[in-house]
Amino acid sequence: MNEPVPVLQFVNQFAIGGAEGQFVARVRALPERFRPVVACVRKEGPNLQAIEEMGLPIEVFALSGSLARANTGKQVMRLAAFLVQNRIKLVHANDFYTNVLAVPAARLARVKVIASRFDLAHWYSPQAHLVEALACRAADAIYVNARAVRDMCVHEEAADPRRVVVVHNGIDLATFDRARMEPPRAPVPALEVGADGKSRRPTVVLVGNLYPVKGHLDLIEAVEEVRRHIPDVLVLCVGEGIMRPSLEQQIRARGLKETVILLGHRLDVPAILGRAHVGCLPSHAEGLSNAVIETMAASLPVVATSVGGNVELVEEARTGHLVRPHRPALLADRLVTLLSAPDRARKLGSRGRARVEAELTLAVMARKTGELYDAVLAGQAPAERIPLAA
Repeated sequence: MNEPVPVLQFVNQFAIGGAEGQFVARVRALPERFRPVVACVRKEGPNLQAIEEMGLPIEVFALSGSLARANTGKQVMRLAAFLVQNRIKLVHANDFYTNVLAVPAARLARVKVIASRFDLAHWYSPQAHLVEALACRAADAIYVNARAVRDMCVHEEAADPRRVVVVHNGIDLATFDRARMEPPRAPVPALEVGADGKSRRPTVVLVGNLYPVKGHLDLIEAVEEVRRHIPDVLVLCVGEGIMRPSLEQQIRARGLKETVILLGHRLDVPAILGRAHVGCLPSHAEGLSNAVIETMAASLPVVATSVGGNVELVEEARTGHLVRPHRPALLADRLVTLLSAPDRARKLGSRGRARVEAELTLAVMARKTGELYDAVLAGQAPAERIPLAA
């Protein structure tokens, strides 16, 4: 029997976030014909424990400030030597910093390398965008999680379309469902659960860090209108970030302290989703949102903005509703529509769950990732072997 092929899984850090969560899931679910080897730039973050529990050692290639410093070249050389010494056959970089380090190191070590792009780089400086684009164009393949990201790589960054492969995010439904059925790990202010296991109040959940791009201010403005139609509406926002002071000020100014609750970081998101009625993601830009996938997995309809990968997940009037970004009035209208028609909301939520079961599981993601690795190792154009995701 052939030995598993050693594949370096390279990530910046082990933070709470969609890309980092998918990194852990990918390492855990890698097909048995591959052996994961883990490296990072910063050995920190809540997801670090999950990797350590797998018994995998973690090699660190630390950067110090600007990429223009001499240390960057030192880490590239260290990484190249590590690849040779450990007989790594393939490197899979997960984010900006690891893309920039992994591609030149892999070329020096003469091993295959896959870069990853999981968002539309909306916060990048022009210089950072150019650096990552050049690194990705020099990779053997570019692993993206949404067609919108693929289009950016191909049409804006001139990546070879034959080397850009869409692998949608996936979740472990069995694990998710167990967590969804458990009670929340900590109190959820204003949430009272009825005999059906749902909140007694019509409840909307937004899962996303408190950054401007996530559109929380649009939701708060929309909720002011929603409350005129549904006075007891409850909105739970899961996540933390720099926008908290501004959001708290807006919540106070609009008299929504009993309506919009900022829960901060939570590790019991499935349980919170399981007690809600509608999910919402009013982002101004988005890759492929794990929050939307989990909301669909919880059998909730989703109201999301028609940006990035949202349009690949939410089917208008079938699994939820899509609205243009920066349109609080439209957001409010769709939320009122769903909260006022619980039977229809449940039907849309059931369709969303079925979509996740068919296309967005960890098993599907792992299979497609394995197929990509096989193609790259065989020297094939991966997009010709793996059809573009629907």
